[in-house]
Amino acid sequence: MKVAVIGVGRMGRWFTRYFIQHGHEVSISDVNEEAAKRFAETLRISFSHSNSEAASSSDLVMICTPIKAVPIVVEEILDHVSSSTYIAEISSVKSPVMPSLKKAASSGRLILSLHPLFGPGAEVSAREKMLLTPVSDADSEADFAEKLFPRMEIIPVDFERHDYVMSLTLSLTYYANIALASVLARENIEELRRLGGTTFTIQLMLSESIMTEDPSLCTSIQMSNPYAVQHIERFLSEASKLLNYIRGEDEEKFRDFFVKVHSTLAKSEDITRSYKDMYKALKVIREGRC
Repeated sequence: MKVAVIGVGRMGRWFTRYFIQHGHEVSISDVNEEAAKRFAETLRISFSHSNSEAASSSDLVMICTPIKAVPIVVEEILDHVSSSTYIAEISSVKSPVMPSLKKAASSGRLILSLHPLFGPGAEVSAREKMLLTPVSDADSEADFAEKLFPRMEIIPVDFERHDYVMSLTLSLTYYANIALASVLARENIEELRRLGGTTFTIQLMLSESIMTEDPSLCTSIQMSNPYAVQHIERFLSEASKLLNYIRGEDEEKFRDFFVKVHSTLAKSEDITRSYKDMYKALKVIREGRC
């Protein structure tokens, strides 16, 4: 199969390597032509000077651009691909891209709206999870996604529910960790790392890993998701309650707050397992660094 990867940032490069490893003929294009050309030369694959050129003879077009660019690229390539060509995109927020995807699908185009739940550091052969947001024909889209990524767990989810969940699992967690990183960055990190315990070690690793992300991606995760603000405001409201309890040295209210949250979490999961898993994860990380 001929695959065009449009946008060869970190995830675009991951998908490029994935399709090469699985025996497909790959061509790439990117607004940063010089970097894309060097990448193409390294892998000995085709480089195209335009998105339409890359897409024109392809069986699958993978759009791995920033979220805001996806509708522009879809419109740009539509007249240059055949009716049998699949167009796929991997945005982490679906609300801004879904109108253009549905419009393209209404003209008979085959569309896949995917969201890989892993980063570019994942092994190409790893078993990972990937969300599928149906555009027009959920069954056929799921079938094709499973053929493309046979080792992955393909999970269908409506685009509105997708964005709601991502506002909690991405927008909120990124927000909290960026804010934490901002506080820690003003301190002696090496001293904190040396003196910090298990919880801090895991949390610091998470915050630092988020700070390696593309700033444009982090911005889009916050500002393109229509549910992000409401959940961040909820977070700040709960944080404000805790701060007031601490300022007022109100041990009873702080303890009641903690017990209430613990009880709610415990209804759906064995949270003691998470504590054990944290130590297992830390052991693996330490052994890997040795």
